[in-house]
Amino acid sequence: MPAPTVKDGKWSKERERTKSGRWRRKRSDANQPRQKKSSRKYAIAIAAVGLIAVALIVIYLFFPSLLRWPW
Repeated sequence: MPAPTVKDGKWSKERERTKSGRWRRKRSDANQPRQKKSSRKYAIAIAAVGLIAVALIVIYLFFPSLLRWPW
């Protein structure tokens, strides 16, 4: 069955059927491979937080006078 089309309006774009059989607008990147979402930024953020935590622990253990806490 051909895709429904109308000259003007919301149905003017090319349509395709979904798995459930409904019509939906065809994506412009439909036949291209999906791009992997970069997890590099999350890895960098976790590494930065880890380094800061290690630095604070080292300062607390070896140089408590630098923090100037009353205890």
